[in-house]
Amino acid sequence: MKNGEICIIRYDVTVVMPAYNAEDFIELAIASIKNQTYPVKEIIVIDDGSTDSTYEIVKELMKDHKALKIIKQDNKGASAARNIGISKSNSEWLLFMDADDECSSRLIEIYIKEIRKSGKHNEISAVYSAYQQIDEQSTIISTVLRGEKFTGNEGFCNIIKRNTIISPSGVLVKKSAIIEMNGFNTSIKYVEDVDLWTRLLGNNHIIEYIDEPLSFIRRHSSNITSSMGTSHEAEKVILNQYGLEIIKEKLFSRDYSPLENILDYADFLLRYKEWSECLELLNELVVEKTSTYYITYSFLRSICHVEHKEYGKALELYEDILTINPEHGSSLNNAGVLYSVNGLQEKAKEALLRALQLYPNYLDAQYNAQLIENCESELSHYRFTMRELRPVLLSYSTD
Repeated sequence: MKNGEICIIRYDVTVVMPAYNAEDFIELAIASIKNQTYPVKEIIVIDDGSTDSTYEIVKELMKDHKALKIIKQDNKGASAARNIGISKSNSEWLLFMDADDECSSRLIEIYIKEIRKSGKHNEISAVYSAYQQIDEQSTIISTVLRGEKFTGNEGFCNIIKRNTIISPSGVLVKKSAIIEMNGFNTSIKYVEDVDLWTRLLGNNHIIEYIDEPLSFIRRHSSNITSSMGTSHEAEKVILNQYGLEIIKEKLFSRDYSPLENILDYADFLLRYKEWSECLELLNELVVEKTSTYYITYSFLRSICHVEHKEYGKALELYEDILTINPEHGSSLNNAGVLYSVNGLQEKAKEALLRALQLYPNYLDAQYNAQLIENCESELSHYRFTMRELRPVLLSYSTD
């Protein structure tokens, strides 16, 4: 290298792609990798016991793409498939891509630029981006779904509190970091990715974020993560894995205001169904209506009242919240439920309609609106929303 020349570090990238009965989409997934502006060293497809023509399709594609490889195994699940790909890879960085998803042609280039920016002492262990959902015809069906950078203990708390979706598809991970974590946990179904991210963060790794939609996650009938029920079960696994005491310790070790730490802890008390302890904790607080935390404080109290069947108190809180923020989706839904069972059908319809106008993919509101149309009067049949909504809701199946 001559004096004055800049040495650009070259990072090798291996794509690890688990595939199970992916004949309909795997060519599109592989094409989106072949079209990268930053070429990859190899693409390893792990056929996880497919019963369709996935294996034959990849073998045919291999004739024109020397970097493409395939490993066939009995059906052991995506975690085991990814772990096989990790062990067979020959690169410093691994890009995980599901066989039914697609990505921008500049995804790897942009990720590598971010890694280079951190310099030779780079502490980034993973990079992911904003994404959009697509349907079976590759048509975009969602707005941009955004994330954030996660760092160490603070990142650990944020990722489990907000149930942040970092799809493993489209994430670039440093191989040494994932080996340090012993790869994906094969004993966990559906949330093996969240489990890995929380373990990385719990060991003070950094997950970098690119605020540009570079991944396109497909939603279709056989996609197991498209179910809201699956998502809820996934969260239970992670909560049970750590336990309330560990989460409490991590929350209160953050350099946040005491009030924010307490409210976050109250939120977890609700998730662990410690209703009485949560309400007792909240009742000890004095939160002014002008506080940025007032709505969260009031909503948490409302859920405690719902669980104690104190519906009048809960409705008062929802109405109070809506005077401050008329677009608070969870309060619109829950108030709509209570209006309906109190015989105030027009107010109920108005609240739920407003919720659906603001959040078209809001399943609880859709379900409750249908019950009102069917003149349902039994409260137990309705669905309360137990936490504040994300700014943008994902498209889920109703399973």
